[in-house]
Amino acid sequence: MDTEDNFMKNNDLELELALHCKINTAYECGMSVVEITRVLMHWRVEFVHGVLRKARLIPVMPRSEYRRFYDIDSRLKKELDKKGYSFGRWCLGWKLDPIVAAAGLKDLSGEGELSKSHEALRRDFPEVYCEMYGGEPPPKKSWSARVVSDRFSVNITWEDACHAYVAKIVEDPRIMGIGHTWEDALLKMKRGCRLQRQIRRLDSIVGSMELSR
Repeated sequence: MDTEDNFMKNNDLELELALHCKINTAYECGMSVVEITRVLMHWRVEFVHGVLRKARLIPVMPRSEYRRFYDIDSRLKKELDKKGYSFGRWCLGWKLDPIVAAAGLKDLSGEGELSKSHEALRRDFPEVYCEMYGGEPPPKKSWSARVVSDRFSVNITWEDACHAYVAKIVEDPRIMGIGHTWEDALLKMKRGCRLQRQIRRLDSIVGSMELSR
């Protein structure tokens, strides 16, 4: 199983690196950490923020900021907590100075264009924005992506050559999983399928963003 294990590890690594690359590209094209997190159908932001931080697209938060308190609306703090975000880290993702952003969010004149901090709040948390400033809830930013169908067939066979079960998607045999049991092979195949689905969704969104420029 050594050869097969190495194959699966290399395959998973390639998919993970491809996903990280798409996340970086989506961020550089203008999507926020929260928006990318939603596209990936994750609830919390740790994964996306971590990928961008490792790519040095988001700076590492100084230790002095870890426990710093910012006087922000409790409704915004609640939503940030749900996402596993502090206000300071959220500002890092948007390239905002947290002190300036916290002060700016306390006031909205309604005249002229929104400041960057208000636009960030409006895009990431439209319901909170509406509650804080009134008016009709602005819609979440809609990122159009090609829908990837989950309707496919799976073939699981025992392969004597590798003494293992091999699970493949019939419509795309490149998506596969190898395991000691058929459950393990299916689980690994599903993981590869999920990664490829996320890659295709981000690839579709980034492509549409570049065409609209």
